[in-house]
Amino acid sequence: MKKTTLLTITAMAVAFGLNACTDAEMASVDKGMADAKSHGNVYSPEQGVICDKKSEFCSDSYGISLGMTKDFLGQKAADKWTKILSDKDFDATVYAMSNGLYCDTKQKICKKSKWDEKADPHWTKILFGK
Repeated sequence: MKKTTLLTITAMAVAFGLNACTDAEMASVDKGMADAKSHGNVYSPEQGVICDKKSEFCSDSYGISLGMTKDFLGQKAADKWTKILSDKDFDATVYAMSNGLYCDTKQKICKKSKWDEKADPHWTKILFGK
């Protein structure tokens, strides 16, 4: 951000009596924005849930979740996955996200891709808390 823009924002905040953010709050905002950008369509709306906007589903530690999909991506996405999950041969406990992230809820692991041997610590912790 340019110095003049930052000064203008600061001056406006003072003029309107707005409180400035602490350095810790700004760091948290910056981290959140960086995380959102770096993961694209795949994100975690809350601990224990991963959603994929492109593939239109959400999952929890048990697998693809219609309830979470409806809550975070809407009824249309939930209806789409209701049809897909009605296929008895479809295993909702093992899946890949649009960015390649591969999760296996039986093994309680997420990996950057199906062929990786090591767990992705970030996503595994979000989904399984470990």
